[in-house]
Amino acid sequence: MTPRRRHRRARAWALALSFAVAGVLCAPAPAAAQSAADVAVAREIFIEGSELASQGRWEQARERYERSLAIKRAAITLYSLGVAQQQTGQLVEALESFRAFLLEPSAPATKEYERLARQAAQELERQVAALELRVTPADVAGLEVKVDGGVVPAAALDRPRPLNPGPHTVTASAPGYREVERSVVAAPGSRVVVVLSLEREPADLERKAAAAPAGPRASRATAPLTGRAAPPGGPAASPAPDAGTSRVVPIVLLAGGLTTAAAGVAIGLLGVASASDAPTRDGDAADAARAQALAGDLVAGAGLVAAGAGVLVLLLDRGPDGAPGKAAPPRAALGPRGLTVRF
Repeated sequence: MTPRRRHRRARAWALALSFAVAGVLCAPAPAAAQSAADVAVAREIFIEGSELASQGRWEQARERYERSLAIKRAAITLYSLGVAQQQTGQLVEALESFRAFLLEPSAPATKEYERLARQAAQELERQVAALELRVTPADVAGLEVKVDGGVVPAAALDRPRPLNPGPHTVTASAPGYREVERSVVAAPGSRVVVVLSLEREPADLERKAAAAPAGPRASRATAPLTGRAAPPGGPAASPAPDAGTSRVVPIVLLAGGLTTAAAGVAIGLLGVASASDAPTRDGDAADAARAQALAGDLVAGAGLVAAGAGVLVLLLDRGPDGAPGKAAPPRAALGPRGLTVRF
């Protein structure tokens, strides 16, 4: 059947139906159903829709049928709404309206429309497209998928979704992810597969990286700073600064200098004693004694210089906070066995 013939047939049907609907909607309602006033309003709106349909004004007719059905559910209203939806391109909605009409109890007033409803449903099943949605990752918390602005229930995401032929917009969004949008055009009776791949927001990736624990690479990077290998089963602990290690050099200088100075003094005293025992002041023995005394003075002077350098280093050796080191200063004592230094 051509679209023009179908349109003429629908207009003729609507005109004839406007005269027969009064008896259908005036049937007694159950006790718990709508009041008589509601039935009267529904009938009036239905008649307006039938008149608009006979004039080919299907958009306005569909709106009247929807209002009438919202007030009083009637089989004839479901059938009429299906015809209007089919004429306005809402094939998925029209198919469901015809199916709902066929599920209603058969009645003499609507018996003649049952065959037409079955034919219309079969034709619509061949024209309605199917949309298959594939979202990755599939286990995203707070996922929301929309088709033409309408939210798709999460429980229906794994099933093909009936779709009217024509252009459509599909979007997917979730907290921490960028919104994905796809535009598709569905041909009559086609099956459209839309893949929606969600990508994390850059800010969310930075937060994830900051919250993640340090891995083996970070441990290797910090190992040279500590100077010690990390023990098995845990990260390396930062060793406390060793104050004694940093003070070995000045202590050695001080102790060595004092020892050298004492040795020089001893050599000088021996030279002086030898000079006193010399038979003459100008002989070889006197010259050797004076040379020995001079050597003792030089050795003692070198020792004092070294000891002074050690003292200077100790005075300049301070911690990170500017406080002097806590190591005990060396002690020197002159006893019967010579000079003794303790540190």
